[in-house]
Amino acid sequence: MYKRQILRAARDLFADPEGDDPKVSDIAQAATCSTATIHNHFPNAVPDILGAITSELMDAAYDRYKTTAAELSGLDLPRAYVQAVSDEFYKAGDLAVVMVRASVDQATDSPWPWGLGYETTVDCYDEAAEDDDLPGTSADLAEITHIHFYGSLYLWALGRLDSDKFLQSAKSSVDLAINALQVSR
Repeated sequence: MYKRQILRAARDLFADPEGDDPKVSDIAQAATCSTATIHNHFPNAVPDILGAITSELMDAAYDRYKTTAAELSGLDLPRAYVQAVSDEFYKAGDLAVVMVRASVDQATDSPWPWGLGYETTVDCYDEAAEDDDLPGTSADLAEITHIHFYGSLYLWALGRLDSDKFLQSAKSSVDLAINALQVSR
């Protein structure tokens, strides 16, 4: 019960563009629980909370992808997955920017952001290979896709891309990966 309250309160606080960087005490007050309760559910507090919110975002993207995947084939599979992830980050808006900024600190100690969605992207390319001749391995294509996608995401978080440019750039990650490997053949 408290876990959901904590995540909801943190989402609201971090998504507020007028607010300061919320502290554990701010989240506890908004979630009507103690800071000890937050630490019981999220030992590293804010980084773990943001990681959980990011995981929920990725799960929502995957669920959305799975509802359409049965109707797709070939390269439309990884395109649909990357589009779903892009859309979920885009919808999260300012909250996504906070999550991405926090991920820089977490990247040294965890698979974030790379681990989130990477294997699914490889799987999408594996399925695409059943219908299309791919210019490289699924792992190579997923790696290039993620490099471009996360580059777009970080540029957005740094204010170098506006939201619409982020969405456009992130959604083009699959086609850029395909083109990059075709050129290097």
